[in-house]
Amino acid sequence: MTENPGASTPCMDERVLALEGACNFRDMGGYICAGGGRMRFKRLFRSGGLNLFTDSAGPQLGALGVRTIWDLRRASERAHAPTRWPDDSVRLHYLDDPVDVSSSAWSFWPRGQTAGAPELRDAMIALYASMPQWLSTRLRGLFAALSHDEVPLVFHCSAGKDRTGVAAALIMSALGVGRETIYEDYLLTNRAVDLEGHFVRQRGSTLGLGGTWEMLSELAPEARRALLAADVDYLDAAFRTIEREHGSVAGYLEAALGVGPGEQRALQRLLVEY
Repeated sequence: MTENPGASTPCMDERVLALEGACNFRDMGGYICAGGGRMRFKRLFRSGGLNLFTDSAGPQLGALGVRTIWDLRRASERAHAPTRWPDDSVRLHYLDDPVDVSSSAWSFWPRGQTAGAPELRDAMIALYASMPQWLSTRLRGLFAALSHDEVPLVFHCSAGKDRTGVAAALIMSALGVGRETIYEDYLLTNRAVDLEGHFVRQRGSTLGLGGTWEMLSELAPEARRALLAADVDYLDAAFRTIEREHGSVAGYLEAALGVGPGEQRALQRLLVEY
């Protein structure tokens, strides 16, 4: 895994919410933005699946005041693990995209090759490199919800790592958060949640990685870790695609997601405090 020397360590106590049944549920507040502001707490949350919350988590979830949940998962994932939230008034948004049927790490693993750690790590890098294209419809919807002040807002996928990680990176980029800090937030998954344990508890879920539970569970531990880890090289592959095809993250935000300079300033007013 690529390291980021010199980057400050996020405070897990502030960001990782202790909710029974949560998967990688985190407050994105506190990160320093361009101009010296900080992302507001209790405005934007990132998470894995929202289907395992216990009744005891209900009061804590209700206290967050969430107005909108933006679900980045495929239809099959939503059907297997429907959202569990104590407030029926929360708006639940999702967009289906047929191209996402094959958008998983397994799609980029050449059949006939050993499913070892190096091969699956390469598959994850290829998956992330493709994500700016096939995830753009849902990302556009997420940014539109933010632009309409639908906060506090939770956005999530199944593990809260891959699709959610790219979405978080782009939101932070739009707010002027530095690249090293964006990587920090992404890597926090490795300390915030035991994805393998979560995977075992769900069994029928593939945490958005594709394949079957049996396929994933039969992998060697180091190969499974390649799929479940947050690795800077994975997220960097998405950034490289964006910069190669659009010149910059700002170019991608505007051309692919409809988030130009004016929209970015509006997001900063909504999500940043000075």
